[in-house]
Amino acid sequence: MRSILILTLLTTLSLFGCGGNETNTDLTPPATGDVPSEEGPSNMMGAMMGGGEHDMGLNTDITMAEEIAAAWRGAIIQVAGPEGEPQRYDLPFGEAVALGDTGLKATALAFVPDFVMGEDGITTRSAEAVNPALRLRVTEEGKPDYEGWLFAAMPEIHPFPHDTYSILLADGLAAE
Repeated sequence: MRSILILTLLTTLSLFGCGGNETNTDLTPPATGDVPSEEGPSNMMGAMMGGGEHDMGLNTDITMAEEIAAAWRGAIIQVAGPEGEPQRYDLPFGEAVALGDTGLKATALAFVPDFVMGEDGITTRSAEAVNPALRLRVTEEGKPDYEGWLFAAMPEIHPFPHDTYSILLADGLAAE
């Protein structure tokens, strides 16, 4: 009885656990130096604030046709705090806009109406705001600057990391 059990186990392992047609993929992450911790610039907040290993596409080229880029002069964001109604702000490109009495200032750096990221960098699939994305910088006195992307259709992707306020991309700011 015991030998039948062992034989069954070995047969099962040979059929399912040791397939010869599979390719081996090393799932071990590459060594990256410092191990992220709760403190210091290596943590996720540090990565979001421009440090760490992952740059969230901040060092990736953005290319789009001139006529598409000229159709937009910035973006519209929505800022929400713990109390009160969310407020909307127009962010013209390159202009630091004070966000009410939050102590935050935001600057629109780039707006991509139909965001796609590939091997050649970031571009747009169309001039229409189908998958709008905003690259912005947020400053707050006494804190490191935040620079990152906001996605209107997926606000949970790379959200603005703040304990009190949230910033969402509402729309593009069309050229007049």
